[in-house]
Amino acid sequence: MNQFIQAVKCGFLTCQKRIQDDSNSDTNIRSHQNSPAQRTLIAVSGGADSMALLRALQCLAQSSDPLIPPDGLIVAHLNHGLRGTASDEDTEWLKQECRHLSLPCVTEKQELNQGPDSGLEEQCRTARYDFLTRVAIAKQCPQIAVAHTLDDQAETVLHHIIRGTGITGLRGIPQTRVLQQGLHLIRPLLQISREEVVEFLNVCGQGYRNDESNSDTSFTRNRIRHQLLPLLKKEFNANVVQSIQRLSQQAEEVTSVINSEVDQILTASTLDRNQETWRLDCLVLQKSPDYLVRQCFLKIWQEMNWSRKRMGFDHWQRLLELTQSGQKLSLPDQVEAERRDKLLILRRRNHIHQ
Repeated sequence: MNQFIQAVKCGFLTCQKRIQDDSNSDTNIRSHQNSPAQRTLIAVSGGADSMALLRALQCLAQSSDPLIPPDGLIVAHLNHGLRGTASDEDTEWLKQECRHLSLPCVTEKQELNQGPDSGLEEQCRTARYDFLTRVAIAKQCPQIAVAHTLDDQAETVLHHIIRGTGITGLRGIPQTRVLQQGLHLIRPLLQISREEVVEFLNVCGQGYRNDESNSDTSFTRNRIRHQLLPLLKKEFNANVVQSIQRLSQQAEEVTSVINSEVDQILTASTLDRNQETWRLDCLVLQKSPDYLVRQCFLKIWQEMNWSRKRMGFDHWQRLLELTQSGQKLSLPDQVEAERRDKLLILRRRNHIHQ
């Protein structure tokens, strides 16, 4: 039990250090331990992973360790209402558990569109993070802890590979993520397996809820969890989850190097930019490796807040080819690329004549 709590503490500290590093801070973990502790909002569904996170963080808050103050934890739960009375029962059960543990609990119910082509998974995800962000701001919590585990990481990487991905997709789930200025998402359980989670709950006698939808193999992720990963463990490598995690870590390190190179190329090739248009020097792009140039375009789309959902590999490749020859290229979501001699202009079509 203590070993699990120490592992969660290590994950929590790793998240804090990453946040500091992202903020270009020189503060290390030791100095953070001596800094004022902050409130943490815990996203809790009532399932095994989130209940283990809740109990472990509560143990840390109740200890003499200043990492989490005694009143520094708030529980948040969103009821999507997808399973009727079962969803409502999960909410009531969690509220009762929080009362027993003397933890404040914020709950909300939202009815989602369950029609065909409704993109239910994406709707749930968007609604959940919108809810968590609202609660975190209202409760003055600078960080939201979610309970993704080592197994979730493996499932995510496999999912990316199956759909088609590059090096960045092999990173899987990041340890931390900026939701907005002053608000971070943290994942203290990302180095802990689901088996360890269940063992911890059994030892401390903590119950949890089972969501039947997690067993629905009509969802790709559930097929990966219940069919593909067990097959890989049984027939190929019993430690496949750990192997995928090592791949994920290496991909993250490689991506860091790539991002540094991309920043240099973008700085050298950007002639000017504004809210609607980005102008680039084709000569600089032509001298750069093709992969890095495609990554430059990805970063431009991100910074310009242009949707990449409909941008496939062929689109990025045609854009790369335009740096060598051609005149115009129409891309998804009203984006147009135009080459004028050695100048490449990227812009939204509704801004072309302005």
